[in-house]
Amino acid sequence: MLDFQRYQLAFTAHIRNPELHPKPANVIENRMAVYRESVFNNIFESVSVCFPVCQNVLGKRKWHHLIRNFVANYSANSPLFREIPQQFLAFLESITDLPPYLIPLAHYEWVELAISSQQTRAQSIQQTLSTESNCLDNVITLTPASTLLAYDYPVHKISKRFKPTIIEKTYLLVFRNTSFEVKFIALNSVTFNLLLHIQSQPSTGRLALAALANESQYPDLELFMRFGAEILDDLCKQQAITLS
Repeated sequence: MLDFQRYQLAFTAHIRNPELHPKPANVIENRMAVYRESVFNNIFESVSVCFPVCQNVLGKRKWHHLIRNFVANYSANSPLFREIPQQFLAFLESITDLPPYLIPLAHYEWVELAISSQQTRAQSIQQTLSTESNCLDNVITLTPASTLLAYDYPVHKISKRFKPTIIEKTYLLVFRNTSFEVKFIALNSVTFNLLLHIQSQPSTGRLALAALANESQYPDLELFMRFGAEILDDLCKQQAITLS
């Protein structure tokens, strides 16, 4: 290994974990401190902005320690600064002493960033805002920037005052409307399965509801259709689905 390579390794090792790795020889401490603090503070701010609830739930001391661990020990597979939150999410999978709800909560918080920056085709405002469109007889698709989420904990309710202790199946739809606002909708299991069906195979509302009623062996197809049409109409008005 060449001298400059050894120097680079020593320099970056000290920045990542100054308690374990001494600074390179002949480097002025004040200058070294600038690098240490700048790198850590930039990563700390980037992660903290994306995961405010996680930070609040864990508390300042534990959160600081977690990010210090991330900086010191995680080998990111992306050089892009904007992808640091996603790298942090992957890092959390390796931590064994976190509350069981924290990784789902972190994923839920990260999704907002992912949906807000997702590149999509142009949406048709006329389709998404139409209140007269027939949801039963038009082909339905999820809005381009959207995702369906299923968790074992009610992540959208977690706070410093509420930390779930039991498993509670939770279903959510996250989407970006035509005003580029990220919205979250809590779903029941039936609506979640309906949207899963539409996501996997866009079809008319009537066909999607009939398939779901058949799968669940619902006894009253007419009633199922009526309730389903109301749900789809509401989702359309909220710009969560589009009609064509």
